[in-house]
Amino acid sequence: MDDEPTSKITRRPDHPAQPPSTPPVAPRQNVPETPHPPAMSPVMPLQTTPEMPPIRKRGKKRRDPTRIALTIFLTFLVLVGGVFAAGYYFYYQNVQEPVSQFVHPVSRSSNEPQIGTTPSYDAIDGRSWNLLLMGSDNDGKYTFPAVLTQVMMVIHVDTTNKTVHMVSIPRDSWVPVPQIGGMHKIDQAFFLGVTQHDSFDDGVRSARLTIESDYGIPIDRYAWVGLSGFARVIDTLGGVDVDATHPVVDDNYPDDTGKGSDPHDPYAYKRLYITPGPQHMNGSQALDYVRSRHSDLVGDIGRTQRQQQVLQALKQKLNVGSVIDHLPDLLKDMRGQVYTDLSEQEMLAFANFGRALDSQSISRITLGPGSGSQDFGDYQTVYDPAVGANQDVIIPNCANIQPVVSNIFQLGILSGGCNVSAG
Repeated sequence: MDDEPTSKITRRPDHPAQPPSTPPVAPRQNVPETPHPPAMSPVMPLQTTPEMPPIRKRGKKRRDPTRIALTIFLTFLVLVGGVFAAGYYFYYQNVQEPVSQFVHPVSRSSNEPQIGTTPSYDAIDGRSWNLLLMGSDNDGKYTFPAVLTQVMMVIHVDTTNKTVHMVSIPRDSWVPVPQIGGMHKIDQAFFLGVTQHDSFDDGVRSARLTIESDYGIPIDRYAWVGLSGFARVIDTLGGVDVDATHPVVDDNYPDDTGKGSDPHDPYAYKRLYITPGPQHMNGSQALDYVRSRHSDLVGDIGRTQRQQQVLQALKQKLNVGSVIDHLPDLLKDMRGQVYTDLSEQEMLAFANFGRALDSQSISRITLGPGSGSQDFGDYQTVYDPAVGANQDVIIPNCANIQPVVSNIFQLGILSGGCNVSAG
C-alpha cells in the first residue's frame, strides 16, 4: 500500500523545487515557492504528530525508484566530473558559483550523535564516508518540500580500500521516528520533519536522525534528489542513443510526468510500449525506458540493465566539449533537483573517485525480506494512527541486520547496529 500526499497542487511539476523559507504553517498546507535559501531553523522538541495525508489506492503498487534516484545522482556526479575534466581553471572561472547552488548544509541537532572525526572540506582521501541518499518522486502529486522519500540509501565509500557499499533501506520499513514520536514507514521520516515547521532542513534532520538512531549508522553527508531533472538533462544534450535489446511493455505505467500527462489527474496510468532495436530517445522517452519495470522479459535485472545503458550513453555525451557548450543549461536543468552538503571540492573528488572505480569494487544490499542470514525483514500489516488506516509494512529483522551493518560501516559489534523494535 502506498502512502502518498493528495493535497491540492499549486506548483507546476516542471518548476524546480526550492527549499522554502516561509513562516511555520500547518501540515499539508500549500507551500509557495521562494527564491530565498532554505530555512535553517534548529529542530525543536515536538509534542504532536502531524496528521498524514489520506491513503489513495489505485491500480498496482507504484514502482520502487531506488535505482532511478541513484542514476540521477550519478548523472549529477558525472556532470561535475565532466566539469572537472574541462580543467581546473575553467571550473573556478565559470562553475564554482553555479555549482554552489546545490550545496545546502544542514546543521546537526543536539539530539543527533556527533561524528567522531570532523571531515575536511577540501579532500576525501584517507577515510571512509557515509552518504545518505534520499530520492523523491516530486511530480504533480506532491507539494515540495512536503514529499515522501521513496529512496533511502546509505552509500559507504572507503577511499583507502577503493570500495563502495550501497545499502538500501526499503521505504516500507516500520521504524521509530525520533523527534516525531511513534512508529512510521521510514519514507515518512523526511515528510514528517518538514511538516512540523515547513522546513526542508528539519526534514533532512529527521531522516538523518532516523537512520542514525534506528540503524546505528553515523551520516557524514546527505543528498536529496528529485526525479524530474533527468529528462531535461537528456533533452539539453540532444537525446541519447540506446539499443533496446527486447521490447518493454507496461500496461500500468504512471502517466504523471511529461507534456502528455494530465495535471488534473496525477494518478493516471497509460500503456507503455518500447520497441526493440537501436533508437534515439529524447528525455521523456529515456525516463520511460529507465522507469518502467512491468513485463520486462528478464524481470528486474532488465530494468537495471536499461538504467546502466542510459547512464553509459550520458557519460558519452558528457565529454569536455559538450560540458563547455551546454554548461549553463545543464546546471539549470539540475537546479532544484539536487541538494547536498557535499562541498564543491568534495563533489569533484567523489566524481573523480567514481570514474576510476572498478565495478567489481561496488556491492549492493537491500535490508528487506529474504532467506536465511539474508532475511532482513518480515512483511506485516499494521494499523498506522498517523494515516488512520492499515499499512503494509516491513518489520526489520535486527538479528540479521546488525552484524551486516556493523561489518559494512566498520562500527564494531558492540558500538553500532540495528536498534529497531516493532514498538
